[in-house]
Amino acid sequence: MNYIAYTIGPIYDTIFDTLNGDNKTKKLKAGSYYFSLFIKTLLKNIKNDFDILVPYTNGEALTKEYKTMGLFHDKFIAQSDKLKNEIANLFSKKVELTFKELAQIIQDDSITYELMSNMTNHHIIASDSELKAIDENIIFALNKILDSKELQRPFTLKKETNWIEKYQEKILKDGNRVKTIEDISDKLGFPYYAVITADGDKMGAKIQKEATQNPENIKKLSEKLYNFFTQDEDIYSITNKQFGGELIYAGGDDILAFVPVKNGEKTFLDYIKVLDERFKKYVGEDVSLSFGVNIAYYKYPLRNAIQSAFELLYAAKADKNTKNRLSLKITKHSGQWFSSTFALKSQTYYMYSDLLKAILKETATLPHSLHHSLKRYEEAILATFKNENSSIKPLFNTIFNDAKEKNKDGISQVQKYLDLVRPQTNNDFDRIFSELSIIKFLRGDRI
Repeated sequence: MNYIAYTIGPIYDTIFDTLNGDNKTKKLKAGSYYFSLFIKTLLKNIKNDFDILVPYTNGEALTKEYKTMGLFHDKFIAQSDKLKNEIANLFSKKVELTFKELAQIIQDDSITYELMSNMTNHHIIASDSELKAIDENIIFALNKILDSKELQRPFTLKKETNWIEKYQEKILKDGNRVKTIEDISDKLGFPYYAVITADGDKMGAKIQKEATQNPENIKKLSEKLYNFFTQDEDIYSITNKQFGGELIYAGGDDILAFVPVKNGEKTFLDYIKVLDERFKKYVGEDVSLSFGVNIAYYKYPLRNAIQSAFELLYAAKADKNTKNRLSLKITKHSGQWFSSTFALKSQTYYMYSDLLKAILKETATLPHSLHHSLKRYEEAILATFKNENSSIKPLFNTIFNDAKEKNKDGISQVQKYLDLVRPQTNNDFDRIFSELSIIKFLRGDRI
């Protein structure tokens, strides 16, 4: 058996290059949609010639239109009993055909060469024995080679290149309107929005378990991932309709979306919870998602805001022992920033998210002087927690003895949070101070 793997990635770097300094979600989305459409069209063209393992291509996967969502990842893996040179010749023709078809979509045959020369286009053809010499799991072996090829990315987008604009005009019409950053952020009230990135945890272990002996088993996982994005109310509808955001990309186990910090009764943390629970439902309880969330000012350069979210995602996934984590950061318009990382299934996160959502939904309030008061009593707070089983409540009663009645519930929640976390060093206190700063800033306080 021979295998062929193909990549047009790294897709995010390529999409970023389409922005050319613009803060336009429409342009970003057009770039994302184009790369997904390319893979989808190529898969249609090769489906009868190769046995496609990744991504899922059965049922309506290749026929249903998702013009509002980039659904296909930047790579595929297939197998064939054809000879290597036969595979190479056939595949080369299919790739050229795909570029021509995409040029026809925007009714510009002259753009075929421009498309081909402005996109990474790597493929591998290898036998099962050659791949097993690299890794017992053929899927892992192919991905290792693809990853190394992506590092050799020759892509350079010239400013005069206009194919993204042409796809933007042709595909993303008024009927499929893309929300602007101004739409997503509350420009006149709280002019910030959440850039949310997500990536699967323990997916390698799942592939190892399901596809080492028989690579075809990877098809089952591909179908689960497809169902995660498309079944019931799909991810696009959840993002754009339920939460008032804009889904930019959803493919494989990756997500990039922009959502309001607060939309009615829903917050960006509710969105994370929906995705997290949905992933476990459709893909499996043995896997999870980790998230990088950057709360950005609406005029902040879009490329920088997204890159910061990805850096946060990498930080969330850096701990090899703890999965299903969230790294959250807010960068103020002034440049001052606050950040923290949470394990999503920890009691610490449950209590923190409850407090944050209560403040955002205005079911609880905090005094404006909270941070100054806590900072003034920092050493006393730390000394309290160095005594085992001690509670901060008596000290809190002293610190906030003249608090207004409306603030007492919020203060009580902060006290319980400190009792749970139990900071004992100045670094511990700084982290909690940052976490509380995030809460106060998101409700519009000056920190």
